[in-house]
Formats: sequence, structure tokens, C-alpha cells
Amino acid sequence: MRPATAACAALSIFLAPDGAGASFVVASTPAPAPAPAPAPAPAPAPAPAMIVVPMAPRTVDKGICYAIAGGGEFPGNFLTTKDLTTSYVEGDDLLALVNRSPLGTLAPDYAPSDLVQIFSLKPATASECETRVGPCLRRDAATALKAMLEAMRGKGIFGRVESAYRSYQGQCGTFVNWAKKESSEFCAAVDQSALAGHSQHQLGTTIDIFTEEWQKEGKEKNESSFRSGFGCTSGGKWLDENGWQFGYVVPYPIHPDDRQKSERCLQRWDMPMPANPRTGYKNEPWHLRFIGVDNARVFHDAWLASGPDTPSEITLEQWLRGRLGRVGDADLPVCDGCACEACATLAGGDGKAKPCGDANPLWYDAATGKPVSAEAPPRILDVRASVATPATPATAGAHAVLLEVRVAVPARTITQPPVMRADGAAYALGASFEALVPFKKREPHRYDELPGAWRIGVDVDPAPASPEPAPRFPWRASLAKEWLGRTYNRANLYLPAATGEGWYRMVILLPADAQTLRVTLLRDGEEHGTREAPVPPRVAESAGAAARQGVKRSE
Repeated sequence: MRPATAACAALSIFLAPDGAGASFVVASTPAPAPAPAPAPAPAPAPAPAMIVVPMAPRTVDKGICYAIAGGGEFPGNFLTTKDLTTSYVEGDDLLALVNRSPLGTLAPDYAPSDLVQIFSLKPATASECETRVGPCLRRDAATALKAMLEAMRGKGIFGRVESAYRSYQGQCGTFVNWAKKESSEFCAAVDQSALAGHSQHQLGTTIDIFTEEWQKEGKEKNESSFRSGFGCTSGGKWLDENGWQFGYVVPYPIHPDDRQKSERCLQRWDMPMPANPRTGYKNEPWHLRFIGVDNARVFHDAWLASGPDTPSEITLEQWLRGRLGRVGDADLPVCDGCACEACATLAGGDGKAKPCGDANPLWYDAATGKPVSAEAPPRILDVRASVATPATPATAGAHAVLLEVRVAVPARTITQPPVMRADGAAYALGASFEALVPFKKREPHRYDELPGAWRIGVDVDPAPASPEPAPRFPWRASLAKEWLGRTYNRANLYLPAATGEGWYRMVILLPADAQTLRVTLLRDGEEHGTREAPVPPRVAESAGAAARQGVKRSE
């Protein structure tokens, strides 16, 4: 069982992403009777420093989803041919990493070879599953589902499977229907429905499951089963807390920053909630993926050890990434004409039409799956430090300084969070990139250095007194567009830097004796173009000096 506070977080979306990182078991077994939850395992080891692609890329150019290709049904929104036809994913692997990124695509021709009808367990082809015999899963997943449904009935909860295996072409049609349902709004649909090739349903191990009571209530209200609120029902809570004992896990929970503290299943209401950057999707508490009973037990132990309901809580995405040696919490979604300054593509520099035009997305090398970085480094052009106005509330013995750094950034420069801004989160006394509160009334996040990523780094002389040794250049800031912070400060991942010359701003609360700021560009721990700037006088001191000189100052 999950902790009592873990009421009803997550089954989640019926489309694509996955995740998390730690030890793993490859073997799968048919679901035995539920076992008691094991003791928490040790915390997962940090991910290796290099991206490891699980298999050589495979190109399949037949049977793609032409509706989302160039010249398809959505002018201005499409995927490049290379992003549509290149796959790194082995679908038969129970721990396959399928997500919204160009590295997480299943090939158009992939279909499981061991599909069975979920109730009779009779073998069926992929075509039969979608046309004649009804919902299907891979055999082990179907066997586990039967055991889970029986356990639910024993608790007076009657589960109902809404959908299971869905082919590549079936997902193509599902996404198009979603996009048209959203008044032909392609970009609204991508946070709710997976693009073809990016859906876990194509694996044959994923279900959308509700309860008889929930479906009956929806019919009475003339509402879909796919409506908000299921996660806080008895069925949603049971699945969230017990599905792992049968090999089923919830890939897309509510992000810890977005939850109400009283209930894991409730989202905050005081601000708009974008998609969870660690999974790529918004929470939908009906989506469960089978990864095998042993694997699910290891994942659940890692989840417990990661710190449920804290910023360090992992999802399936992070756990699977750890298995593959992937760097960062997640990868950016494939470029499709939406959020063009926060997407990724395999088609950079091929001279062909792109959905994001001249934007500067993250480029991956199609042969290696590694991000392509600019050959020339970014350069600091200017540094300014002033008293932050209006004054940021500071503890005694500190004052708030607004630091502005002008940087020239070449195209294809890679960066990472935190994304800072003058009116956003500030570095409080004792805070650093290892412990920064990016949102009000939330816990500190950690933004460890990602290999190859550039950030602004700031230090001060004399160094602040601290019982613990502080990291070098403890205050760091991304080179990404400011508006990306609302979404991507909730994760630690590669981002494309804003190309060209621009100002980057952050507010830092400095000790009273601070005299000089040292500002640099950091990559892999190395300084580039370090500059110094004097710390401005505190507000009271500045105002007093101005008064003595007969000069009116604005505070």
C-alpha cells in the first residue's frame, strides 16, 4: 500500500509518456495473488553522465500517420518526415521508453505478437483486436488484469476497461478525433492525446480503466468517462494504491508542485496547470501500464525511496530513464508546431520544411540520439547589478540585488533550468541551484548540472558563512526563454537556449558584507568569460547618500 497521504494521485493519461530511474528487473511473470508491499529499497543511484540510446535507430517510411505529416490535416502543425519515420524503441520490451520525444517513438509497423482477448485470453491478431474480438492485451498483461479486476470486486469495486491495445493507425485516428473535438485546436489536443507512435497503448500493455459506478454516473449526466474527478473516487484510489501489486503502474501522476496538500488526487486551483514536464502529459487517473509484477515491485520501492509528495518524487519516466542511462528527468516533446521554443527534433539542418520554421528547437543527432550542441560558446557582453525594486522581502542581514547579464547565444546552444526572471523566484539566503524554491508555497527543487548544458553562474566575495560547504557558483540561471520557467522549472532537463543577444535577470539575497559579484558562463563545471561587478549599496544606504547629495532616488 502507498502511504495514507498518497490517496489518489495517478493513473493518468491514455496516451503516451513514461519514465523513472533506478534498478530494474527485465523478466515478467503472470500476476500472482497480491503480495504485501515490501520494505522501501535504497534510493536510486544517480543517472550516468551520458545518454545511451537503447537500440540503433530504425527507419520505417510506410504506414505513417499522414494526417500529422507535412501537407496533412493541420496546416502549420505537423511532424517532419524524419521524426515520423525514425524509431529507437523496442516495443516487445516491457520497460520500453515510449514518450512524447522524438527518441520515444514506436515504429508504424510495430504490433505485439502475443495479443489475446482480455476476457477469454484467446490469441488474436492486431487487426482482429481492433475490428472483431474486442479489447486485447499482451498475454501476461491480460492475465494480470483478470487478477486485478477480481481483487477489485473483492473490495466492492467493479472495474470496467474502456480501451486497451491500440495500433499505430488506431492512435492516428484517435488523435485526429481529439484535435477536431478541441475545435480543430491541434495544440490543445497534444497535452491530452498522444501523437501516433507515441502512445503506450500501441505496446499492448496499457489500459484505460474506470468503474461501473463512474460510467453509470457519466451516462446520467451525459458526460464522458474521461472527465475529471476519477482519481478521487474509491476506484481511482484503489488502482493508484494497489495496481502495482499486479504489475500495473500509473505513468502520469499529478506533479507534486501541482497537488493540493490535502489530497494527492486534487490539483491546485490557484494557478493554471500546464502538462507535467516529467511525463509530458496532464494527469488522467485511469491510465495504467503493465510492466511485470517484479518490475512494478522494484519501481514501487524506488518511488517510496524517492520521497512521495516532494519535488524529488519519481514517475515511471524517471525510473525507465535510469535503466537506459538517460540524462535528466525527461526529454522535450517532438516539434509539431506547438511550443516551438521548447521542443526537439531529429531533422535539424536537413534543409526541409519544419513545423517550427526558423525557431531554435533542441536538435538530436539521428544516428546517436544525442543532442547537437553549438560549436561556438555563448559570450557575456555586459553585467549590471542594482538594488531590486520593489524590494524583495529579505531576512535580517541581507539585501536583494537584481543581477542582469547580457549574453550572446549561438544557435543550438543547450541549457537547463532553473529559468530565472526579475519578477520570479529569488535566491534566498542559503539557497543555491541545489535548493531553490521556484514557486510560492512549495518545497525546494534541485537542478544538478547536466552534461553539456550552459548556465549563468554567480558567486560572491567574500563567500557567505555557512555550516556546510557551498557549491561553486551557487546561483545559476538558464539561458532559455523566460516564459519556459512556469512549465520547465518543475523538472531538470535539456532546453534550447534563446538564440541571439539578450538580457538574463535574477534576484539574489546577499549577505550584508557582500562586496563583489563574480559572474561566469558554466558548462561541465568550467568557467567561461568570468566577469566581476560591485555589489550595489543597500536601499537605505543608497537613499541616504542620495539625500545628502540632494538627489531624488526612486525606490
